[in-house]
Amino acid sequence: MKILTVYSSLTGNTEKIAKAISEALPGSQLKKLPTDVNPQEYDLIFCGFWCDKGHPDELWEEFFKNIGSVPTAVFGTLGGDPNSERGRAFASKVLERISAPNILGLSLWQGKVDPKILEMMAKMPGAKPMTPERKAKLAEAVKHPTPQDLGEAAEWALCMRKAVEK
Repeated sequence: MKILTVYSSLTGNTEKIAKAISEALPGSQLKKLPTDVNPQEYDLIFCGFWCDKGHPDELWEEFFKNIGSVPTAVFGTLGGDPNSERGRAFASKVLERISAPNILGLSLWQGKVDPKILEMMAKMPGAKPMTPERKAKLAEAVKHPTPQDLGEAAEWALCMRKAVEK
């Protein structure tokens, strides 16, 4: 089975998850976006993005348009907790956007937020104040992806591969 793990990463979060996925799948090719690989040459694709203003990033979006009918497992990273109400709402939004019969599933992991993005957001009109609660959430995000997150990503990848092999 020819497997591709492709990802876009700004802070390195999605790259860490992509590497854990690729390492769990012997023979998987690992490529960072942008790349000129042809998705149609693969039997299974793991396609990773980072959350950019509540959406998958543009490099990922561009690559994802060309996947066609290849079985694809989608993964991503975001600064917030994927299990929070906001994280689940984001997952629902992504699933609506990528809905297709070849999509095997979506999994999200938490990751640190780029300090430059935080600076930019603080300068925007109507910016949310930096409350102790927000500071605590950002401090938690810095710890991710954890070794446990990477292990979960590897296990998830193996489950996705098994689903295609059936």
